[in-house]
Amino acid sequence: MSSAGHTNDSPDNGHSTNGFKMRTPSLKFMYHLECEMSLENHVVGAQFGTSNARVIMPIVGGTVKGPRISAIIQNMSGADWGLAIGGTGLMRLDARYTLKTDDGHYIYVRSKGIFKPGPGVDINPAARTRMTQEEVEWFTRLQFEASGPYDWMNSVFAIV
Repeated sequence: MSSAGHTNDSPDNGHSTNGFKMRTPSLKFMYHLECEMSLENHVVGAQFGTSNARVIMPIVGGTVKGPRISAIIQNMSGADWGLAIGGTGLMRLDARYTLKTDDGHYIYVRSKGIFKPGPGVDINPAARTRMTQEEVEWFTRLQFEASGPYDWMNSVFAIV
């Protein structure tokens, strides 16, 4: 989803003390993403005596399909450098990877967000081979670096 094409005044405009008006962002479908993660993760132990641990999860492939883009995730073009917050089941996501479009263009993607088990689900993400949003909750924001026919993506702030 992207925030392009907003037309409505923001509901918080009534709280503005300086008179500046904001617009409510709108959502528009951009693409469907399926990402394949390596089964081999690299865990950096707890830092500075905390119970948090860095979990590096290589991205080995995947697909992107949408009205204006069709691409694959380049094998081993990136990873998710997640930070597992000890004792919470929460992981802060920080993924970077490269798309190759069907017409041969490369797009750099950066994604930051959160991951946590869904209600009533006890999941160790490092021990699972496949997860869906029915089992877990993950939400990320994406930013792109693209050129040529995909230059429009540079001004998109997307959420997944």
